Amino acid sequence: MSSSTIQLSRTIARSSQYARLEPLLFASNTNNDPAVSNADWVKQTILAPPFGWRWNRTIEGTPSAPAFATTVGDSDYSLSLPNFGWLEKAVLYDPQSGYVATELQVELLKGEDTLPNVPQRIAAQLDDGNGNITFRIFPAPDQIYNVVLIFQNAATLFTNVTNTWTPIPDYMSYVFNEGMDYKTLEYLGDPRAQTSGQLFFQSLAQMSEGLTESQKNLWLSDRLNSI
Repeated sequence: MSSSTIQLSRTIARSSQYARLEPLLFASNTNNDPAVSNADWVKQTILAPPFGWRWNRTIEGTPSAPAFATTVGDSDYSLSLPNFGWLEKAVLYDPQSGYVATELQVELLKGEDTLPNVPQRIAAQLDDGNGNITFRIFPAPDQIYNVVLIFQNAATLFTNVTNTWTPIPDYMSYVFNEGMDYKTLEYLGDPRAQTSGQLFFQSLAQMSEGLTESQKNLWLSDRLNSI
């Protein structure tokens, strides 16, 4: 995971200047809201699907030491992954044939199928709220396979203005700065909010990794329509 050296306090001070030193950014409460809540929104937007960032990616397991090994006929497998955000890819390895790899199709939800066959799909089916994620593969496996998971880490909340923007790297500071400007102006009812929001979403789409141009344009069109 990447790290940042830029503290939230620096971003808040910058946005305060942009908003003509509006004091509401530093509302007198223990949570430093609305500034901290706005920053949470910005971070969560950057780390949410469909953006798969190389600096926020975890690869769980290897072909010979997998995230989990399947059991014949069992569809569901629970793992403790407290930093799990969303599943990007999953690869099925057959240890009986020299670890031949098959990429599983990632889906949001799958029904249960107990008729054993070669698995083709996977879904992060359940989250118990305590960091335990249940993955369902479909159809149920017909033999023992090793499964490696590739996922994006969840966005952590800011707890103090001294927190940094980790895992978002410093070279993306202009993106989260624009995001904070947008949420600040939106909160204040400033007419510049719409233009600021457009700039944030456009910059985020341009920086995105792993998306085709059509996917970027589709996401961007949806976000621009929302403002």
